[in-house]
Amino acid sequence: MFFNHGLKPCGATVINVTRKNILLAAEHGYEFEFVPPAGFGGEYVWAEKAVHGTLPSLETTEEDGLVLSDSGSIIAYILEKTPDGPANPKDMRSRVLARDTWQFCHDYYNHFLSPMHDTIMNHAEAHWRQGRNTDPRAAPTHELNAAYVGELKTYHTQRMNRLEKKLVAQGTPFSAGQDFTYGDIFVYTCVYTVLKTKGFTVFRESFGEAGPFEGCPTLLALAAKVAEREKIKALAGKFDQAPG
Repeated sequence: MFFNHGLKPCGATVINVTRKNILLAAEHGYEFEFVPPAGFGGEYVWAEKAVHGTLPSLETTEEDGLVLSDSGSIIAYILEKTPDGPANPKDMRSRVLARDTWQFCHDYYNHFLSPMHDTIMNHAEAHWRQGRNTDPRAAPTHELNAAYVGELKTYHTQRMNRLEKKLVAQGTPFSAGQDFTYGDIFVYTCVYTVLKTKGFTVFRESFGEAGPFEGCPTLLALAAKVAEREKIKALAGKFDQAPG
């Protein structure tokens, strides 16, 4: 739930979304305005109004009144609405590989980025995210917090090394083949959340000069390619603004 915001695309939809949704919308020309939720400077009370009681959330004003509350379904919605967008996979192989990459990153988000965010934001109260339990060790004052963060650090290293191995074995410019897809956007947001956001400063420094992605040059190169895309570069400042 990092840097959740509301989007109102073309006056038709209201979305509270994560970075990857914002970046895909930008790449596909899916126009929006930011509508921050409660807790982030806005009035949208997601715990009460969102269909799952969590963020992200999407509510359309189409005839069917579509309501979504999952990043994956929001990604699918944007891809369906903008089939010619540059991040839409072009064939069966790239579609399944993009989804495979997205799911890998989604697991990393759930099991590393999200728990780290709990610690960064000092949120250790049970069920504060509505959708899952919170580990009490996330509290910086907990006697086992250091061990907890150490476990997360180990998980981060193992998973990023695994993704590096997969990308090297695949041997293609992007995670789903020769072309850029939405899967690469999620890779980029995972990597740059760790590299750029202020909340991860202590975590980054704990790796010393080698940094948190030591031994992952292919992964870093992929994230850097995505970072150079014009529309994504224009939104890069959101990492600097976000706490974690």
